[in-house]
Amino acid sequence: MSFQTKVRANYLNRTAKLSFFKNRQRSGDVSKISETTGYTERMIYYVLAGERRVNQVIANAMYNLTRRRMRNTEL
Repeated sequence: MSFQTKVRANYLNRTAKLSFFKNRQRSGDVSKISETTGYTERMIYYVLAGERRVNQVIANAMYNLTRRRMRNTEL
């Protein structure tokens, strides 16, 4: 079993990563995700609103940005 298969992100599907991100989202995160993925900010907003499907690239960027943060409700 390689290291990649043990990473928590591999166990979460795209919808779970979106939910994970929404619970930990802060201002400026959308612009950071658009810079790392190459998608426009508008596309990221469409994904967050549910108007577009969550692709794997955006889902991974969302998860990686917020994986070590506490939930907003815990702050």
